[in-house]
Amino acid sequence: MQIHSFINNTSTSLETQFTKKNPYTSEVLHTVDSAGMLEVVMSIQAAQKAFADWKTSSLENRLQLLQSFHNHLAMSKDSFARFEALDQGLPFEFVRDNGMGSLITSLDKVMRELSGHRPQANQTFTPVGVVSIICTWNLSLRVIGERLFPAIAAGNAVIIKVSSQSPVTAMIMAELIQLSQAPAGLIQVITSDQEDVKKLLVTHPGIKAISFVGQLTNATEILKLTSANSLQRFKKLQISSGSKNSAVALSEPTDEIFKKVISSFVTGQGQLGWNSSRLFILEKNEAAWKEKIADYFMNVKPSESIDDSSLWTPCLKEESFKTFSEISALAVSDQARLIQTSKPANKNFLPMTFTQDMSNCSTLQQDQVMAPLFILSTVKYAFDVAKYSNVSYFGMAAHLYGDEDKLAKVADSLDVGLICKNKWSVQLPGSVKATKQSGFGLQDDRVFGDFFSNVKLLT
Repeated sequence: MQIHSFINNTSTSLETQFTKKNPYTSEVLHTVDSAGMLEVVMSIQAAQKAFADWKTSSLENRLQLLQSFHNHLAMSKDSFARFEALDQGLPFEFVRDNGMGSLITSLDKVMRELSGHRPQANQTFTPVGVVSIICTWNLSLRVIGERLFPAIAAGNAVIIKVSSQSPVTAMIMAELIQLSQAPAGLIQVITSDQEDVKKLLVTHPGIKAISFVGQLTNATEILKLTSANSLQRFKKLQISSGSKNSAVALSEPTDEIFKKVISSFVTGQGQLGWNSSRLFILEKNEAAWKEKIADYFMNVKPSESIDDSSLWTPCLKEESFKTFSEISALAVSDQARLIQTSKPANKNFLPMTFTQDMSNCSTLQQDQVMAPLFILSTVKYAFDVAKYSNVSYFGMAAHLYGDEDKLAKVADSLDVGLICKNKWSVQLPGSVKATKQSGFGLQDDRVFGDFFSNVKLLT
């Protein structure tokens, strides 16, 4: 399959290409045209032209466009999910429910806000301009849509930089744009593996706001770029990065609870922003949990396709293999105890590993580790969890399992943006207003909020 950069809703002739491989078989899935600097400048110019008209469009026209997106998403939910699941090496049902399903739910929310908007006499909202969305590959259609739909509902034009790890998302977006008959230039999609392209989408004066979702190393680079150019122009900025989510199980590992807990760790080989990274259990339940984890790892088989029910999925990013090797060696040198799977024959998979008795100051605990390396920690009392969990640099979500009355005190003490009781955060649609290094800037996903709109008060 040939995948293009979709600029002005048409494919262009580009000089460079890269390939995307099947994460299960390593066979080439797509040959992808990689946009360069000239194409990005053209897309910004076209977006500015489209914005000049769209910014004065009626709320009814915007709602009509969103409804068209909604209709086509609902109609093609399964087929889009299959495309994206294969690019991302994730189970089809997982992507269908937590990717496409959550995206449609988020779009419903935007449409309700837009249709229910009643301007106040002393307050006006105007669009920001051209918004740049730069996203990770994790359920990327969902993550892009959570930002795209409020952006255009507010009257902005949008340029989307799709991750080179999931270029099929660009193809899906281009099809949606065409089917929904979005105005020319209003929504543009760029596929590129060139670092200069991302830099231009951050620094160009025609870009008025940047919404970024991805690894902390890339988030840091964006902060540096915007700071270096701040003398010429400040830009609105929102960053969602670095998860390091804790899971807390205050009960014994029944089959139901264990399935929920282990899914939050192993789905996506620990590479998803929603994954749990550290499991806290009570001392009295330690033996039962360790036995359950070891038994699961002993019997789990690597997934062979997106229709396989196994959660042991391929590892997408090459740097994850290096990280896994380095931190596994660190765990051994720290004399940590290991519970892990055997090494699979397929080179695209990594063993899944729980370490126990790792230092709270270890790299595994502190840094963002996008690999299936997890920490198992035992506490005597539930109130001890916060003392060890809050030392992380990150604060996206925590997943708590057990009797909800007993979870309340733990929930109150954790320094994160989202607390999920007896469910995994990926199951909740919408973006998370995270704390610490997991979130930065105006984390506002409302149509008429502080990020996608400029707010004017009249007194």
